[in-house]
Amino acid sequence: MSQENSIKAGFIGVKKRSKTLLLKLLFVALLVNFFGFDAEAQRRVRFINVNSIEDWEEALELGKTNRRLLFVHVCNDMTQICNTMQQLTYRDRELTTYLREQFLPVYVDGASEFGEVFLDRFDISVYPVILFITPGERVTSRLEGFQDRNTIQEAGNRANIIYREYPRLRQAYVEGGLSPAGFRTLIQLEVANEGTESARPLFREYIDSKPQDKWMEVHNLELISTFGSAPGEVVYTFVLHNADALKVREGFNGSKYFESSFNHGMTVAISNNNIELLRKMELDIFQWSDQSDSEMRQMIQEMYRTFYLRTENWDMYREQVRSMARTSSANSETVYALEARFIIENFTNRAALEIAVEFMEESIRSRNTIEKQLFVVQAMVNMQRFDPAIERLQTIRSAIPDPYDRPQIDQIISEVRRMKAEHESQQGGN
Repeated sequence: MSQENSIKAGFIGVKKRSKTLLLKLLFVALLVNFFGFDAEAQRRVRFINVNSIEDWEEALELGKTNRRLLFVHVCNDMTQICNTMQQLTYRDRELTTYLREQFLPVYVDGASEFGEVFLDRFDISVYPVILFITPGERVTSRLEGFQDRNTIQEAGNRANIIYREYPRLRQAYVEGGLSPAGFRTLIQLEVANEGTESARPLFREYIDSKPQDKWMEVHNLELISTFGSAPGEVVYTFVLHNADALKVREGFNGSKYFESSFNHGMTVAISNNNIELLRKMELDIFQWSDQSDSEMRQMIQEMYRTFYLRTENWDMYREQVRSMARTSSANSETVYALEARFIIENFTNRAALEIAVEFMEESIRSRNTIEKQLFVVQAMVNMQRFDPAIERLQTIRSAIPDPYDRPQIDQIISEVRRMKAEHESQQGGN
């Protein structure tokens, strides 16, 4: 299931440094990069190197201040094709001027620690990749592989139209002066700039203003495919009643409709804690899926698992995971271990952590590892069950054959004892 999370979500809790000094430094860097003192510097594109989440946030802020898209080149200097682009494409005088005047050029090393997170956030699996990204972190255009000047300029022009046309159409919408074609374009740009869910109210307003016989027009079917629908919505009923006709209708993309409807329906079901919506989706929406029967069964299982997890229905969640463990292509030991680890890393309430311990113990019975044992310890500490955690650590320590590895466990034991003392001190103070 696709998600529209900001890259910053992966860095929750990271302390931000002062932006004022960094902006000044970036400004100086831009002066040096764009107005260098030697002629050679003027013949190649000069990038801002982004090596951390703080650097990325500053680049986004700089793009916002200057109302420019970020031209993000993602590569690795160890890759031959990346070096070729540096030597050929980015030394083209016309392209250098174009990028300097129109965008904020940014370089991300995909092999760096930050680069690995960036690759995952923007679903990058090959080098090189060029992304045109708004200061709000929306990709307006994407190029993969070696690119020449003409291809980059064409993509850049399209990206700029999306980025710069959007404010004008948005203002026209507010003032009530949009044509139907302009409204459709605004919706598409809203998706590109803000994401599908942010654009959904516009889509609903637009589609509700049209009689349903007009919904069969190509451009409207394209929008319906993009946004999908959930049980109880008018579009959902329309698609269900016209399923046979839509399967051969130009403009309607069944697999795209399935994916968008699945994601939207899950969001609605979870927000309303309504499992009946999932059961309705299972009957109706999966007909548009192009996956195999076994893949669909797994996806349905995952759908219910996610619902119980997000609504914190722990009893049903436990039963769902046990069912998945029995039928999974992976062995049950792996299923339980992965599920327990996920809960321990993402939940803090006792009910969730108790299930995590239960699952990890189940996995340990099949195959015991120190890593699994330490995850159980972590769950116990999170539940403030310090004494059982210490006892478990001592058992782990005694089972380690190499005495040179035991000091690491001793350090953990000392830390848990410190946390226990701190907790007892706080309790006594209250």
